[in-house]
Amino acid sequence: MTELEMPDQVYANVDGIVVFKQLGVKICMDTVGKEDYYEWLDRASSTIGRRITGATVVEKPDARVLPPLNTAIYYDTLDYRVLPTGSLIRTSCNRITHAFCAFKNARDEHGIREDYRYVFQGDEKRLIQLAPNSDEAVAIVLRLLCRKDIVQPGTYFERSMAIQCEDLSPTVCLEDLRYTFFVWLDGQDTLRCSLDQFDVSNLRLPEGERTTRHLAEVELSIYPRIDPKVARDPRVVELITVLEKDLCSEFRVSVTKDIKYQRAARALMLTP
Repeated sequence: MTELEMPDQVYANVDGIVVFKQLGVKICMDTVGKEDYYEWLDRASSTIGRRITGATVVEKPDARVLPPLNTAIYYDTLDYRVLPTGSLIRTSCNRITHAFCAFKNARDEHGIREDYRYVFQGDEKRLIQLAPNSDEAVAIVLRLLCRKDIVQPGTYFERSMAIQCEDLSPTVCLEDLRYTFFVWLDGQDTLRCSLDQFDVSNLRLPEGERTTRHLAEVELSIYPRIDPKVARDPRVVELITVLEKDLCSEFRVSVTKDIKYQRAARALMLTP
């Protein structure tokens, strides 16, 4: 079992790149229905303050009925050299709110993943939002990743992976409905958690030959903009641990170290 440990700094902006040191766990929920999950969450919400002093579960009013749909496009080499590493490089977008490109390192021994993001703006943002796997969108992403005049996710990817961004192409499309809840400590943002129900497909097959597989997981993670004083509170890690054990016991499920890309690849029978 990984011993979770808070990073020294959770969120920063370095050379125009958002750097998020994400601490959390993922729990496989493929066999659990949404209704059962929400029965558990209601019980957890009613008891969390007694189990951890100052803790409160919070949801937006429409979180259960209007979850955002985010689309991720994962990139890899033709022989899938990124896939087994636990790292990823992808775009993520929502038709209304965002479009960004990210490189994430694999989890370290303390459960931390470093996330480097470039946020698209203007016409590039809109084109990716409307058609994230179109030839035009892919060209925008690869042009960004291959740039040497600025620091961007491809810069960190090449340093970490020893793979050239010119060798990347789209591999998996993941469409994710995210049912989010938050946990506060003493009224301050502490965790951002979600039930993710996602459909995946293999972009390297002709469109008519693609099949869709459905997967689900719960992610229990620190809030990206957590106040540094809150981040140093030992109750933060305690919260993640308590919710993790509660979920695993309730549904007889388990924590996974595999990222969504790896789980998708297994479901779609992709092989390195």
